[in-house]
Amino acid sequence: MPKYLFLFLLFATSAFSQRTITGTISDTLNSPLESANVMAKPLQENASIKFAIADNKGRYHLVLEKNVRYELAVSYIGYNDDTFILEADATISEHHFVLKNTGETLKEVIITHEYKPIVVKKDTLIYDVKAFAKGNERKMKEILEKLPGVEVDKNGGVTVQGKKVTKMLVEGKSFFGGGSKLAVENIPADAIDKVEVIDNFNEVGFMKQVSDSEDLAMNVKLKEDKKKFIFGDLQAGIEAGNDDNGFYLGHAALFYYSPKTNLGLIADANNIGKSAFTFQDLMRFEGGASSFLSGRKSLSNLYSFATENTDVVENRSQFAALNFSHEFSEKLNVSGFGLFSKVFTLSKEEIHNQYLQNETIAFEDKFQKDSNKSLLAMGNIKLDYTRNKNEKLYYNAQFQGSNNDFRSTINSVSNVGANTFETFKNADNSSFKEYLEYHKSINKNHTATFVVNHAFDNNKPTNTWLTDSEFLAGFIPLQNDEIYNISQIKNIKSNSIDALLKHYWIINNFNHLYSVIGNNFGATNLQTSEKQLLSDGNINDFASSGFGNNMDYQLNDAYAGFEYKFKIGKITNKPGIYLHWYDLKTNQIESNNSFRKMLFEPQWDSELEFNKSETLKFKYKLNNDFPNPDLLAERFTLESYNSVFKGNALLRNERFHSANLYYSKFSMYRGLMINASANFNKKVKTIRNEIVLQGINQYSMPTITDNPETNWRFSGRASKNIYRFNLGINANLSWFKYIQTINETTTKNNRNSQDIGLELKTAYKKWPFASVKYSKGFSEFTGLTSSSFETDQLEARLEYSITESLTLKADYENFKNSNSLNQDNRYQVANASLFYQTKNSPWGFEVSATNFLNNSVKKTSSFSDYLISERTTYILPRIFLLSVNYKL
Repeated sequence: MPKYLFLFLLFATSAFSQRTITGTISDTLNSPLESANVMAKPLQENASIKFAIADNKGRYHLVLEKNVRYELAVSYIGYNDDTFILEADATISEHHFVLKNTGETLKEVIITHEYKPIVVKKDTLIYDVKAFAKGNERKMKEILEKLPGVEVDKNGGVTVQGKKVTKMLVEGKSFFGGGSKLAVENIPADAIDKVEVIDNFNEVGFMKQVSDSEDLAMNVKLKEDKKKFIFGDLQAGIEAGNDDNGFYLGHAALFYYSPKTNLGLIADANNIGKSAFTFQDLMRFEGGASSFLSGRKSLSNLYSFATENTDVVENRSQFAALNFSHEFSEKLNVSGFGLFSKVFTLSKEEIHNQYLQNETIAFEDKFQKDSNKSLLAMGNIKLDYTRNKNEKLYYNAQFQGSNNDFRSTINSVSNVGANTFETFKNADNSSFKEYLEYHKSINKNHTATFVVNHAFDNNKPTNTWLTDSEFLAGFIPLQNDEIYNISQIKNIKSNSIDALLKHYWIINNFNHLYSVIGNNFGATNLQTSEKQLLSDGNINDFASSGFGNNMDYQLNDAYAGFEYKFKIGKITNKPGIYLHWYDLKTNQIESNNSFRKMLFEPQWDSELEFNKSETLKFKYKLNNDFPNPDLLAERFTLESYNSVFKGNALLRNERFHSANLYYSKFSMYRGLMINASANFNKKVKTIRNEIVLQGINQYSMPTITDNPETNWRFSGRASKNIYRFNLGINANLSWFKYIQTINETTTKNNRNSQDIGLELKTAYKKWPFASVKYSKGFSEFTGLTSSSFETDQLEARLEYSITESLTLKADYENFKNSNSLNQDNRYQVANASLFYQTKNSPWGFEVSATNFLNNSVKKTSSFSDYLISERTTYILPRIFLLSVNYKL
């Protein structure tokens, strides 16, 4: 495939006429003016504006159309503008600009040429949308895909110059908790004026200099006529004939923005497998904790609410969310959101498992049918109080309630027998979380932050297994019966209080000293019970055979530390040292254990800024991670129809080194963007399960050892503008080495994977937007045995304006998986839509086809330490929808 892309690129490059002009921008002292804006404005019709931004050497590069007369205008804050007329028949290819300093210090700088497609500041990129939009875009996602350096993945995740956007804002205020998917798929494209990308984002202005935030925020600036009115759109689509009810889609996105009050309502109902938000968005909603005290693990499993899932045979979802913000006064702003989600899915899978053991290999063929109904309700409110310009106070409270009702039927056939299992699972979960943040700028050299988090979780999962044949023989104490009915009840209550006080001392412009004291306290009560309900009404309680847990768990982490930030030349360093006092206590049925230890945790951050568009960052940290309560529960727990788990009350902390090296370069002069990241983790104290396999049955127990584990990961992307195309290459590589014990045999395992992709897409406003991407992947496992897989994936997308009113969109994916036995699995999925809307009409009409090739299954392969799986998943059939859209 890369060969065809290369030939296509050569053809396209030679097929269109162009001319280029390069040069430099400097001041009268011959110093380069980095990030100066150059705009080429055509002085005749039927030609488009071109622009460039000078690199760190003041160089610019413009690709212009032949036989067009241009005015080249250069602007830079603090300097007088300069212009140059390039005649249509001019043969020159180089021009140098020398700007004169205004010699004035102004509170407000007025620039004659206000139109700048991109403005680059130290931590901010500002895109003027009209320079890139074609006018037929419907949603924000389609706008972002046309902005240089911006990528939007299929799940609505946004990256800018290789860095992931972690906070989404509209008019400076958080949009539905800051998640990106709800924004990019619901904000109308014609409402957007500018897009700001803010690195090292901090909500508190006076904290930006000292907070060292890793957040990358994207702020959407609305057009003036959208700031005081209701806007948005409504969509309804239906198809009849495929089943009793037919397929349907209903969607509403309504927004109201004014100087003091902002409202957003998103509602969605469909049965075509479309999710309104992603799991990452939901985790952001679920967070409810201060970013200064992140890292506490959640006990809730909310994945089923946010799966973008067409890999099912039925999917019905309903979703509604309200986002609000109101400025009561100059000092007080109240914001929040509420959401409700209801999802029902039905899935079918055929799985062939090969269990790898020391002496035997057990095979299992199973057919699994699952149905799942999930309900979620969540509310969040945040108070933002600014007492004065030097004090900031936040209070945030969140309530969450959910229910998961799961039923599964499994027909399992192996070389040791056959069983049919009915599994029923129900989980009622509730939680309340709150935090308080107080920030104070004492004076220009001293700033302080105080934060308190509180969280309460109550989870009550219950499980029932039904079968007519004995199972897990030798692992669970079954009594003979016609029907085996096993009931399990869990109850997990958790409370946590975390507090932190941090002082920032700015000694001078090149030296900062930060001091920290804090305490994290967590308490959990874990109860489990397994029983066999006999046909004669009696109960076989497994407690007498070592099942059932009742544990009180407490972990307290008191810590103090210092961070010293200093700058030498272009390098900024921040070494830190933290002293932690850990106190772990567990009280269980058979034993009580306590563990106290003082541990040093050093860290080091460095950043080398070559120039405004090229940086190199390094991070190192020595971490300690203590086990969750379930890993310490010392009695047996039934996990599934073929799995039993037993915790280990003697587990202690895992200890590991982590290091990251990140490089970023963005050059508009060369049309080049490079992002690369290398990560290294090495565990010196490791928790890993020891596994006993008997046929398809498994028993596992965690142990802690001094066996080292190392994990190398590399990811990178480079793209280059070549004429009116963008050519990109990306790579994701990982090497994982660890030691695993299975059936009392300890082996060294290697798990490696490499994925390399090549992508070509159009980068010219007047052309259809199209992209073609080919990826090649390799996965390999070596241990007791060895196995390997290769994947080939071809993806293509097209967005073509047939007329001003008619737009065609299509996407295609072809996936092939091959294993070391030369067995191939392949599937292909294609979708297309045709949308019609006249320029001045609020009404739009769309015909869409999902999976129009009518592929019925997806086949994939995977492997683990002791298992190779080949999976056939049944998916939604071909769906044709006729939709009507109305734009407010």
